[in-house]
Amino acid sequence: MKWSGEYRIIANDVDCNDVVSASNIFRYMQEAANSAMEEDGPSYNELFERGYAFILSRMRMSSYAPIHVHDKVEVQSWACESRGVQFPRCYRIIRDGMIVAEAVSVWALCGVQDKRLHRASEFDFAYRTDDMIELDVPARFKIPDDVTMKLVGERIVEYADIDMNGHMNNTRYPDLLCSYIGADMRGQRVISLGISYVSEAPLGETLKIYSGISDGVYYVRTVRENGQVNVEAEIIIEAI
Repeated sequence: MKWSGEYRIIANDVDCNDVVSASNIFRYMQEAANSAMEEDGPSYNELFERGYAFILSRMRMSSYAPIHVHDKVEVQSWACESRGVQFPRCYRIIRDGMIVAEAVSVWALCGVQDKRLHRASEFDFAYRTDDMIELDVPARFKIPDDVTMKLVGERIVEYADIDMNGHMNNTRYPDLLCSYIGADMRGQRVISLGISYVSEAPLGETLKIYSGISDGVYYVRTVRENGQVNVEAEIIIEAI
């Protein structure tokens, strides 16, 4: 069973190409997930008050058609069978009966104070579940060794980036990363995006950003001040 909500795309969600950006696709999916959690219980805020937070580990999104301002869309979200410390969740965006985007994500449930990972068997969540979408979400995403990664910029994590956990929100990354792939995004849109979230980027942290390309696929890695990888991503774009 899937949670489903209807949304109307607003002007602030589209980029210079007049299509919804990758980050805003993520945001609609996240909004659906938050609504599903709130309706089924416990909500994200209720979990946070109990000392837990879902932390995104990796996400794979495929976009099959551009989404435009004022489009009316149905956004679905549902949990999938949890195993160990992995909590998968899927998403779909549907317009006029056609799937225009879908994604698979894997989350970890972490103690807010002790940062300890908790197993699915410790909880009896009532979130509605359904089958997993068949998108490639590898257990360990890794940029291929033969891709030359060059330092292309630095980015300070600012107030506008962070969420209630105090680090950059996962929906901020797609558009940020697209700014550093070395391609002019004017006239282009993201059709495939995979991100592995390795470590948190707190307020004030300076991230070094590296990018490379191989066989038409763009790769981006962000690295924290202590040398730890923040995120790694694989991005495919196409002309609109």
